[in-house]
Amino acid sequence: MLANHKVEIDANIIMEAATYCQIDEKRWDSLSPSALSFIEALALPKVHPQCHSDFNRTEDIPIPVHEMHPNYFYENEMGFASQLFTLFCQIAPALLAMGELWLRLFACIIAPLVGTYLIAKEIRPDGVAADDSSKHLKDWRNERRQVIVMVLGLASSIVIFTDTLYCQAFGRHYGGLLLCVLTFLSARRCNAFKVYKKRFVSMLVVLWCLTLYLYAKSSRGGPQLMDNPGIDIATTKEGLYFSPDNIIMSRVAELWPENERSYTREHADKSPYPTGDILTAFPFLLNSAPDQDYHRLWVQSEVDDEAVAIDIAFPSNGVHRTDKPIYLILHGLTGGSHEEYVRELVGRRTREGHTCIVMIARGMMDTPVFGWNIFHGARTTDVDVSAKAIRKALAPNQILAGVGYSMGAIIISNYVARSGENCHLDAAVAVSGGLDMREQLNFQRSMRLWQPMLAQSLVEDFVKKKFDGRMRQRLTKEQHLFLMRASSVTEVDIHGIVTYNGFDNLTHYYTEMSAMGDTNMFQSKLVNKNVADSGVGRIANVSIPFCVFHALDDPITSWRTMGHDPESLVRSGSGNVMILLTDSGGHVGWPLGINSAANGWKFMSNIAGGFVNSVNTAKLE
Repeated sequence: MLANHKVEIDANIIMEAATYCQIDEKRWDSLSPSALSFIEALALPKVHPQCHSDFNRTEDIPIPVHEMHPNYFYENEMGFASQLFTLFCQIAPALLAMGELWLRLFACIIAPLVGTYLIAKEIRPDGVAADDSSKHLKDWRNERRQVIVMVLGLASSIVIFTDTLYCQAFGRHYGGLLLCVLTFLSARRCNAFKVYKKRFVSMLVVLWCLTLYLYAKSSRGGPQLMDNPGIDIATTKEGLYFSPDNIIMSRVAELWPENERSYTREHADKSPYPTGDILTAFPFLLNSAPDQDYHRLWVQSEVDDEAVAIDIAFPSNGVHRTDKPIYLILHGLTGGSHEEYVRELVGRRTREGHTCIVMIARGMMDTPVFGWNIFHGARTTDVDVSAKAIRKALAPNQILAGVGYSMGAIIISNYVARSGENCHLDAAVAVSGGLDMREQLNFQRSMRLWQPMLAQSLVEDFVKKKFDGRMRQRLTKEQHLFLMRASSVTEVDIHGIVTYNGFDNLTHYYTEMSAMGDTNMFQSKLVNKNVADSGVGRIANVSIPFCVFHALDDPITSWRTMGHDPESLVRSGSGNVMILLTDSGGHVGWPLGINSAANGWKFMSNIAGGFVNSVNTAKLE
């Protein structure tokens, strides 16, 4: 169907307006001689390679949206009810997830406050003299307010009693005690009501039925019970795992001070927030990082006619140093070099004299994709060609270190495992990624609480604004409609990425995306049921020092993606894999102090810096 469509595109008009074809020569001329020398050694274009193309290969270029046949726009045939339902699916799941997430974020504060409020009411009813209490109790509006407060307190205590991350932080008893105390105090308070007594009793019965259901489901244990936000506490222990038989990795562990990699109040002034939800949300809500001065070059793909942008930040004094490791940074799912945590890492490392290079994933930050090969998480060729290009400009004994965050961490893990001895990096760090993404198929808590908001952003920014025309041409009307109604990243992958890119199914896609996707050795019993172990797999082929950094309370990427047996994993192959697990920290979080904005992502950024510096020292010895 696609090959039969031919369109004529005026390349000159496109290129005149395209920012990826424009050069600010003054900015480049202001670079120091050492920086200019590094740029010359890279020998990469300052504009997209297609800017010099005649665009004659029209068969490889998707039909522009404005020239597509009206049949592609099936919405014109949909009834009002169907369109309204699509709009509901695009908005409601994210709003519901956000509302529930806010309750879970502040449940640890709300429940004790409500308990204190009810105790105060017992001591001094309604905050006035005891003989005036009957006057206030007859006021139905006052009763309604009290019912709302009590229901909110009970709901918060249920969350603390039945939620995975709260139980990991406090255990079962704390939430159970809170629930019983609030139930007792609420029941006593309810006895004095005149209007809302029966209504509140009904609410109390419903809340307790919900509590018993969640408790019964979550008490049996096992990943099969993750169809609700119940208990799935990590069985893997925190700590640094490495192979003592590997000389380099043993030396790295010695050189890397324990206090710099321990996320505790003693060593790092760890934030006191109890759950991974809070440790994830607060940094993104509160933290900020200064803008960085980037210079953009383009790297041509070796497998198609596309190119990826790399944004280069030189040290603060402008001098490119050849005695310092160079960083190649991969951002998260919908990010780029502008992401706050990326800018922070770049800022900290450039102040130390390092040159940092951020690879922009295909189509992100308004970079163009001319053909059909848009971004997906299983593609590692762009990392390979970028690292290969940077290697040309390295000085003798200078190392190239890759650092990936979230989706970037998944990709860089997959790359170092698949490339083996042909890896163009000298060291790598994966932060909040996953080694076996098939485990995400069971992580319903993430799909329910976090993924609806991520999915909404993906559909709006990645699909609608950038690649909707291509999606409409490759997907059926039904598939595109399901994509528009997706309420989680998993559903976006199913209805969009899998079908568009020709994967067999979601399991196939996650298998290809994962560094451990070709083995069952480290998987959970649920995934591994009735399947014989297939050996260690490609993770054993890692040929460079590789650090996997993950929090066991990560609310977005399950701890189960780490492989369940880190001691065996790090000893596989040549023992080049090191795993650093923290008991808490969230997803791309690890805030410090009560006010996380004061320190930003310092701990997370310094983990990458500490590992890379230790590897550099160990290799030079």
